[in-house]
Amino acid sequence: MRNNDEIISLISNLMDKHNLSTSELARRTDMAKSTVSRYLNKSREFPLNRADDFARVLKVTPEYLLGLEEKKQTNSFETIAAHLDGELTDEEWQEVIEYAEYIKSKRKK
Repeated sequence: MRNNDEIISLISNLMDKHNLSTSELARRTDMAKSTVSRYLNKSREFPLNRADDFARVLKVTPEYLLGLEEKKQTNSFETIAAHLDGELTDEEWQEVIEYAEYIKSKRKK
């Protein structure tokens, strides 16, 4: 498992990769900017119970973020879903899933 400094370093690198500011990371994780800032400047320990929230925003698995597995990327549907979080209604998501099933059904067998 990664230690606090390693987790924060990884979060910082992923923030850079995704062009996320501290404010935006705080907004997407539904946390106060000052709290996230304290994690990033290492004046407060990273909260393991919020690993899922940070991983979702940073498009990695919680296990990867914490150093419990090597897999970095979530599957593409989860990545798309995280990117569009709050953008589509449940009904619209159902339409997306139905359309994907339709596309798959058109494949030659």
